[in-house]
Amino acid sequence: MRSNERPTDIRLTEKRQKLKIQATKVQKEKKTKNNSSVESSLKKAKSRFVWGSKPKRSRQRINEQIKLLFVALVLGSILVMGLSLLFFRVLTVNGYSMVPTLREKDNILIQKNSSFRRFDIVAFTFGDRNPQIRRIIGLPSETITYKQDTLFVNEQLVDEKVLIDSINESQKNGRNYTEDFEQKVHIPEGYYFVLGDNRPYATDSRHYGLIAKERLLGKVIMQLSPLREFKNF
Repeated sequence: MRSNERPTDIRLTEKRQKLKIQATKVQKEKKTKNNSSVESSLKKAKSRFVWGSKPKRSRQRINEQIKLLFVALVLGSILVMGLSLLFFRVLTVNGYSMVPTLREKDNILIQKNSSFRRFDIVAFTFGDRNPQIRRIIGLPSETITYKQDTLFVNEQLVDEKVLIDSINESQKNGRNYTEDFEQKVHIPEGYYFVLGDNRPYATDSRHYGLIAKERLLGKVIMQLSPLREFKNF
């Protein structure tokens, strides 16, 4: 101890040193807290950035998937339309020759490149007119005739079940639904004999003759409209 220093001065000096040490500790603690708070803020910001980027990426993926789906739908529609034009065709019925089965303005679907059987409803070209719709009665190489509302094919009776109601109703009124043929009809190869279902008023092979196979557009397989009468054939 210096000779000129008093005890009180020594105590004050020690207190000051302690205060300085405490102040230094407090400053260090503040810096540490500040650093940790900055780090936590950076972490939060980083996490926000990362979490914010995920929705953007997911939205981009969703948009890409939607685009791919749209392209697939468009290509699929084009393919279906192409196949439809190749194998099917939609037609509108003109006239009343096929009543009660089909009526004026009904929309029908025909199948192209199909084979034809007796009683199939078919569409065919007839001059400059719109495609005509009739029912096949006679096939190539057959001989047909009608007597007393009865169809005979190669001298064999064939029931017309598709028209039984119309035939019975007409006979109740004392009339034949299909007039007797004056003579037998011989059908050569490659030709068909067609009649309208509305026999008393239909224009068909009884008036314009046989229908060549190359004139047949296809077989009617479905009635599309009106919707309440939608049906398959």
